[in-house]
Amino acid sequence: MNLEKLNPQQLLAVRHSQGPLMVVAGAGSGKTRVITCRIANLIKEERVSPDSILAITFTNKAAGEMKERVRNMLDLRGASPWISTFHSFCLRILRMHISELGFSNDFAIYDSQDQLTLIKQCMKVAGISADAFPPKTLLGHISSFKNDFLMPEDLRPAEMPFGNQLKAAGLYPVYQAALKKNNALDFDDLLIFAGRLFQEYPSLRARYNEKFQHILVDEFQDTNAVQYKLVRLLSQSHNNICVVGDDDQSIYRWRGANIENILKFESDYPGTTVIKLEENYRSTQNILNAAGSVVKENRNRKDKTLWTQNETGAPVLCYRARDETDESEFVCEKIQELNRDDGFSFNDMAVLYRTNAQSRVLEDVLRRNGLPYQVIGGLRFYERKEIKDVLAYMRVVLNPNDSVSLKRIINVPVRGIGKTSLEKVEEYCQEKGVTLLEGLRDNGQTRLTAPAAGKKIAQFLQIIDDLGAIFRQGDPLELLTEVIDRSGYGEMLKKENTRESKGRVENLNELFSAVEQSIENGEGSLQEFLDSAALVADLDNLDDERGVLPLMTLHTCKGLEFSSVFVVGMENGLLPHASSMSDPEEYEEERRLCYVGFTRARKKLFITHARQRRIYGNIFNYQPSDFLLSIPDEVMIRESSGFSSETAPRFGGRFHGGSRDAAPSYQKPRDDAYSIGTKDGAYSIGTKVLHAKFGSGIVLNLSGGEENLSLEVFFKAPHGKKKLSVSHANLIVL
Repeated sequence: MNLEKLNPQQLLAVRHSQGPLMVVAGAGSGKTRVITCRIANLIKEERVSPDSILAITFTNKAAGEMKERVRNMLDLRGASPWISTFHSFCLRILRMHISELGFSNDFAIYDSQDQLTLIKQCMKVAGISADAFPPKTLLGHISSFKNDFLMPEDLRPAEMPFGNQLKAAGLYPVYQAALKKNNALDFDDLLIFAGRLFQEYPSLRARYNEKFQHILVDEFQDTNAVQYKLVRLLSQSHNNICVVGDDDQSIYRWRGANIENILKFESDYPGTTVIKLEENYRSTQNILNAAGSVVKENRNRKDKTLWTQNETGAPVLCYRARDETDESEFVCEKIQELNRDDGFSFNDMAVLYRTNAQSRVLEDVLRRNGLPYQVIGGLRFYERKEIKDVLAYMRVVLNPNDSVSLKRIINVPVRGIGKTSLEKVEEYCQEKGVTLLEGLRDNGQTRLTAPAAGKKIAQFLQIIDDLGAIFRQGDPLELLTEVIDRSGYGEMLKKENTRESKGRVENLNELFSAVEQSIENGEGSLQEFLDSAALVADLDNLDDERGVLPLMTLHTCKGLEFSSVFVVGMENGLLPHASSMSDPEEYEEERRLCYVGFTRARKKLFITHARQRRIYGNIFNYQPSDFLLSIPDEVMIRESSGFSSETAPRFGGRFHGGSRDAAPSYQKPRDDAYSIGTKDGAYSIGTKVLHAKFGSGIVLNLSGGEENLSLEVFFKAPHGKKKLSVSHANLIVL
């Protein structure tokens, strides 16, 4: 075991032997090396038995890498450290001891689809309408209860607001009873049941407290309440607990992670030794300065400053685009330059964005230029369920013989046409040699199905016929609007009201933009658009020896690194996301998300933002992200595309002549496009305004046209959200 390559702070963390230890490890500071070297040092130098060491991380990949590194450092024969994820560790414990909780140790583990099936059964028994209370939403609330280490008996329904959360609290014990009847646990149960064992059975807790003399937890900033409780229960005896993490990289609040866990660690564990790893081995100093300048604005953080012995490096390049197409073309051009001139492989560069919907234009531009790419952590835009569903309606309207598309949508949204009824119609079609649509129409006379199903089929056929009439009018945008409306798809997503459903709405909004652009490009017919979409959806993964360019969300990129990184969509409303502007904690998490994205880059970092974006087929003006205000001039060059000094954005620093010669000049939106500019001022998501009564606020959303524009504005307490008419509110744009 060679510790010579460790820096002084890393060495202190590795050799610390007794008592609680918190290692605040900045991005790229070598935390994995510290954890593995610490495990090896405990075994070799401190003579700690390998199987009395418990190391916990969050992903199987990280656990596997940790095991491999430890094996390479030590010649372990026989016992070895417990290195696993939280869920794997808890499963191991439960397989041995769950009988204490009344389950058999051969219990099943239900995945998300199993859970959904079970919750629907429970709702039916309890007489809860799935239309009024979406099952996925109720499951989400139950999961949140479990992540907070709350069993049904711990809840206080009287203190809950009316709605989905209260209904979920009432359904929680019914759901748990059904799981037990099936001798099954869901994913969250693995954690909370292990916690219950250690909390409710002191002898068992004492046994494992004695066993694990040293506990190490990686990515501690990502722990939720039940994970924190588990660690507390397991470390009571020896108190040799080492946590490694970075509060500046806490970006999973939406799935239960609590940044307070790392911030309060010192108070919960008196006598904690704190070691900061601030030397970065990944990035240039300019990249670190840009990232640090953004995140240091957060109040809820531990002070740290990343530095490096690497070169200062090239300045960060911030590009102001006309619109999302110009933005994507700039990214594409730079990627080609870096590949051609600097020898960067495509798979050593990455494009990062805040929402999945942003990938659509990027994919279109990359495909047109022949660049190999892959959407990481998600599907290509045209392969996403909501996009395929809506396009399936349009394909059936265009080609009634397309039985595959018809079968996909006949019960989406759910409209009561069951599997048995559909099978009867399909058998009839096979016998008579007719299409599925013809068989469905014949059902009115043949009465193959029960009357109730027959009525639902007739209603569905009416939807298809109405859409066909709209299609014959020749406007694809109008057809798309009516598909989402008349099918009930939009209403279904609205009722779900989950993070997932909101993301699907964003993707459908982007589909409007895709159709609009297709029309502008001269592909004005429905057939042309569907053909183009099909080519994208069916594009094979390119096998290129130079690698494939990864596209991913900022949440997905954590733990990765690349020579060059492009962070696109740096505008108020995207990053920071509009949903965060009314919540200070979420707003700080958006800063951390930005920090994580920036620090993925080793050598070069590019930031882009657009003056306009097409949302839901309409053109909106956007302001540059407020986060850009924090980045000093000396580390960032700002360029724009064909803007005059009058149209250049007003934020810190100046623009340096660099407009792309190839970029066309800015064109005013068509008269029928939605423009935010009104006689009363210019508004966009993120615009700061002043009201005579409510004070200063931030625009969260816009609706209406130029003559009747309304704004949803968030004001400071006690006012909160207000919907205001621009023509009457007398707002001042700040």
